[in-house]
Amino acid sequence: MKRGKKYASLLLALVLCLSMAACGGEDSNEEDSTEEDYYEEEVSDDGEISIEDLEGYWSPVEGIGSTTSVLISIYIDAASETWEEYDQYGEPAGYTGDAYTDGIVLTLTDVPLIGDVEIPIGDADTLVTDTGEIYWVKGYPDYEEKPELSSDYYGRWYLRGDHDSEYATVLTLNEDGTYTRGDMEEGTFTYREYDQGVSYNGTDTIVFRQEVALSSFMGEMYYLVSDGQVLEHWADDGDNYYIHEDALENVQLLKEYQMTDGESYWGEDYTLAFLRDHTLNCNPFHGTEMRLGTWELSDDTIMIFWDDGEMDEATLDPENPDSLTLHSTGETLAKLF
Repeated sequence: MKRGKKYASLLLALVLCLSMAACGGEDSNEEDSTEEDYYEEEVSDDGEISIEDLEGYWSPVEGIGSTTSVLISIYIDAASETWEEYDQYGEPAGYTGDAYTDGIVLTLTDVPLIGDVEIPIGDADTLVTDTGEIYWVKGYPDYEEKPELSSDYYGRWYLRGDHDSEYATVLTLNEDGTYTRGDMEEGTFTYREYDQGVSYNGTDTIVFRQEVALSSFMGEMYYLVSDGQVLEHWADDGDNYYIHEDALENVQLLKEYQMTDGESYWGEDYTLAFLRDHTLNCNPFHGTEMRLGTWELSDDTIMIFWDDGEMDEATLDPENPDSLTLHSTGETLAKLF
């Protein structure tokens, strides 16, 4: 097996902290084990630490969730010389690789986003930083209780709220943790809750996220917004979202999402982009700077409050939210596809 990157270079890239969250005993998938199920291996006679000495779960010294990590938690299996990642709830997280040691350094291969890493060994129960400080510890941890998705969120979700077309795409979340999408796709989904740090206009804040991840495609992760009525795609520009069947009569919600689906309204000399945080960008075609503001929607009327103190109004076409008329100029703007 080839050696990986040095641990010091890992620290320069980002902090890698392992949180242990899992089920016990020698079987990494057993859920009802306790700390007493674990045993400590004795150090070999030559004074070096073997992979058998390191078998078990590992977590950051300050506990699960104490740091931001590429890996959340791992289990080292000595017999197969492999490691496997677990999430903060003790569920397999989908990443694994080889694990081996020369008695001084533990090497983990194929760590997500980083590749191979080498971590100094303190003793059979501790891994350390390059300065000798305790970094990870071995033992059964206190992992988080797994949250459950509210029953209000199960059922049918319609892509972009389209529920009238014969070509509508329907995502169905079932209470047994399975899902179907359209007529061809099925799989399982996971749900988790966490606090996410965000920055807006120079202000840092914490946002509570409820995330639903579909199993069939990497990156198919959504988070709940609008009081649980909308599943918003994490990595999309705005047109990949699902609206729950119970919210399809919410006309205001449907209009706002159609307005902010990632496409701009085009005029003769500029575009208007309405964003979901209720901010607004006006991008001119010729030379002048972008104009910024905020907006509010009431029925079909959009109130625009520009950052320079001016105000304006626009009216949506009642039959087509992809078209609007700006009051100050009388110009009609429409989305181009």
